[in-house]
Amino acid sequence: MSRARNENGAPTGARRPGTRAGWVLVAVGAAALLMRFGVGGVLIEVVWLAAILTAAAWTWRLIERRRRPGAEDGGRWSRRLPVLIVAGFGLFAMLTLNQLAGVAALASIALFSWLLFASASTARRRATGFAVVGGLFSTLAAVAAVGQLLPSWDSGVIFFLGMTATFTLVYLLPREQGGARWALWPALAWAALTLLVNDPSGGLGRWMLPLALIGAGVALIGYRRGKR
Repeated sequence: MSRARNENGAPTGARRPGTRAGWVLVAVGAAALLMRFGVGGVLIEVVWLAAILTAAAWTWRLIERRRRPGAEDGGRWSRRLPVLIVAGFGLFAMLTLNQLAGVAALASIALFSWLLFASASTARRRATGFAVVGGLFSTLAAVAAVGQLLPSWDSGVIFFLGMTATFTLVYLLPREQGGARWALWPALAWAALTLLVNDPSGGLGRWMLPLALIGAGVALIGYRRGKR
């Protein structure tokens, strides 16, 4: 059964192209309005930073969709344009934020790495590197953000968990998407370090069996995916 179409020929249930852009503008405008009225604080800065990074990602995607497959698209200028986009949005965030200026710098690098990782034109080996770099800077941004939002928390735990998640993700990804089987060993090493850091009582032995089970499960999942 064919879907109903409107007078412009588009499906009636389809989302209009400007919908996402409209929501991004609403989020940025609302955060700017709150800051204008003096409603400050780190939570408002979190909303502001999230809106700016969303706008950067949306702009990147818009340019990627408009590129013609196989075309040069302006040579060096086209290759540098995504860098300028994320750098511009990141610089704007850093200049307009107070407590989260450092977080904005780290988050911008992380966003740039993840966008390159997800780009269809990125080679598999380069995608693996971008995933590792993106995970690293995402972890650093999370550590810095937790330090501002919850100063009493031990942000070092966040770092170890983030690195464990980064290499686990790289291991579980399909090979054609940048996955790598060698990432299992760094993932297990970071997981072991996480347990050591959070074991002040010295009872690490009680955690060895759960850790071994988790490692075996992750290895089995990655092995099965690699066979597909």
